Amino acid sequence: TNKIAPLCDVCQTLNLSNINNREPATYALGTWQDVYRKAKQHPRCPSSVLIRSFLDSSGLGSGKVSMQWMEKGGFFFQTEGDNLAFLNEDTATSPYGSARVVDETIDPELMKKWIKLCEVHHGGKCTPKQGVVKTAGNSVGVKVLRLIDTQYQCIVEAAPGDRYLALSYVWGPVIPLIRLLKDTMGELMQKGAFERLWEKLPITIQDAMDMVQMIGERYLWVDSLCLIQDNNDDMLDGITHMDLVYQCAVCTIIAAHGSDANAGLPGLNEGSRPADQDIVEVLPGVRMTKTRGVYNAMSGAHTARAWTLQELVLSYRTIVFTEDRVYFRCRTNCWAEDTIYDNFPTAINYVLSSGGEIGFLTDNDPSPLASCIFHLFRYAPRKLTKVSDTINGFTGILQFIAHQTRSGILEGLFTSSFDISLLSWDNYPRATNRPTRRAGFPSWSWAGWQGIKDGYGRFCTDPTSVNAWLQTKTYIVWYMRSPGTAKLELVWDINSELKYGKPEEQHIAYRPNLNDPYGREKAAFLEGLQTKPNTDDIRREEVIRSELDKRKYHFLHFFAYTVLVQGFESPPRDSEWAMVYGLLGAGGKKCGGIKFDNPKLMKKAKGPHELVLLSKMDRYDSFFNDSINHKRPYYWVMLIVWVGKDKVVAERRGIGFLYLDSPSMECVERDRSGMNDIGASLSSPHL
Repeated sequence: TNKIAPLCDVCQTLNLSNINNREPATYALGTWQDVYRKAKQHPRCPSSVLIRSFLDSSGLGSGKVSMQWMEKGGFFFQTEGDNLAFLNEDTATSPYGSARVVDETIDPELMKKWIKLCEVHHGGKCTPKQGVVKTAGNSVGVKVLRLIDTQYQCIVEAAPGDRYLALSYVWGPVIPLIRLLKDTMGELMQKGAFERLWEKLPITIQDAMDMVQMIGERYLWVDSLCLIQDNNDDMLDGITHMDLVYQCAVCTIIAAHGSDANAGLPGLNEGSRPADQDIVEVLPGVRMTKTRGVYNAMSGAHTARAWTLQELVLSYRTIVFTEDRVYFRCRTNCWAEDTIYDNFPTAINYVLSSGGEIGFLTDNDPSPLASCIFHLFRYAPRKLTKVSDTINGFTGILQFIAHQTRSGILEGLFTSSFDISLLSWDNYPRATNRPTRRAGFPSWSWAGWQGIKDGYGRFCTDPTSVNAWLQTKTYIVWYMRSPGTAKLELVWDINSELKYGKPEEQHIAYRPNLNDPYGREKAAFLEGLQTKPNTDDIRREEVIRSELDKRKYHFLHFFAYTVLVQGFESPPRDSEWAMVYGLLGAGGKKCGGIKFDNPKLMKKAKGPHELVLLSKMDRYDSFFNDSINHKRPYYWVMLIVWVGKDKVVAERRGIGFLYLDSPSMECVERDRSGMNDIGASLSSPHL
């Protein structure tokens, strides 16, 4: 046998002979450079080699390095989610700081064990929902749920209650040779269809079908084979119920490695992954290895694709295939094939599931509007093959939160708290190279701007105060115009409440009544003023219909107060991220601030500039990430530009604040005739 080299003086202080039941402690290793220097001085020190390898893979390159033995066990660096552990599965009395040897392929029995342990020990928190298929007693499901029957190797229509797994993967440039189309549906629903067409299936789908059978399940849902790709109605039905497809799955298979649909599921078959577990014998009979958190191990391609975000956060259980490891992540725990937490199912693994974590959406989120903004922040930078899927790729998350908040959805915004959803902006414009206008979506929606990923919803965590704001600080009666018909309809009214459910105390939402569709207290300044747009101006209606036909999305139509400002002040140089431009009134007096949706679009714009007064606030609390707090009350405002000479349709160009104290209001020009009719706008109609 090879003689084990002695430990260096640093590694000796770690007391590696004490494997189990260690007390929490911190071990200073010096600087990163010190670690490398000592590793060179003691090139045979096994522990030093492992630590250096760990630091390399973790990306640490400067500063001081310390190791901690955590209270829950395991050595822990400044890299959340990554870990050093002892290979001691046979003797371990605790899962903390313990690991096991990984084979070339994943044991199907281990995956079955994970699902079973979750079903037995985790109760309702991890129990998938029921009701993915619409029935006489369930009005919210998909009309038809198609599944791959891995036993009969064909597509079948599911019956209510059928168990199935779902697949989350990256298409990449690979266009599957076999997809569910109107012309292929008949063939794919014949028994044995996939046996005959096996070589034409992407490898990831082949592997997923094999895995389903390996673990004793039967049915699998895959987007390209379960939604009719050239049937708009079927695609729309599936997309709008995507939240249920993943929430009702027994488990979601996450193909987190590779950049296309032929990457496969590493570890499922022989030769499909590198068998290179880093194992070092640091003392006689004492072996150690490094482990990684599940999110740290996921491929950039999967975490960069827009569609995969909702597939990850909506599922109740996931089995994640990375380049060299397989993980199980549910809403209670996280297990991996190289750790032994599943041998101690009541022990919670907080380390493996941390790191660059993307948490699950929770059924009883106390702040669902803030949660939506959090996920929008994650979603916005991700890539879509088709820009037209900007809202579709986020619809599952929107539907999940809309159900929680008793709301409808209009162009990606919640209709039950529309005044909140309208207030969106880019909190880091320089980091994202500033938003650009996204064709095919309204300018008043986050979807209309590439890069918008923040909004007032992030601050809406207290239902009592926010509902009071909706009732007393907002005033616009929002109407919409639908593509195709141009019909004038309220965005929200008492019938909406009947459709989506009456809000309870914890819900942030309008409370409509017979006197007001938005449940607001009637403000004195609105007495005698028109709030419903006319539809009998033939010329105006022609313009609205013409503009609607060009764009194929909803317009807003409403009456609102507007003011004019003379110009804008460039943001201060020390405002590196915020990019808040000053609003300048008469005499160049600063009276507020504005976040341009795209500063380039405003470079050549000549004043005066029109602002729509949206709502009031009592104080400004650094909403735009500018580290400024103002106790002065202000209006939320929307900067608009008119499209064409008719001044019928307007587009949004920014969101900002206008101080409502006397000095500020005296330096802006107001329309003294009352509210303006802001007709259909490309993104926000006539404001």
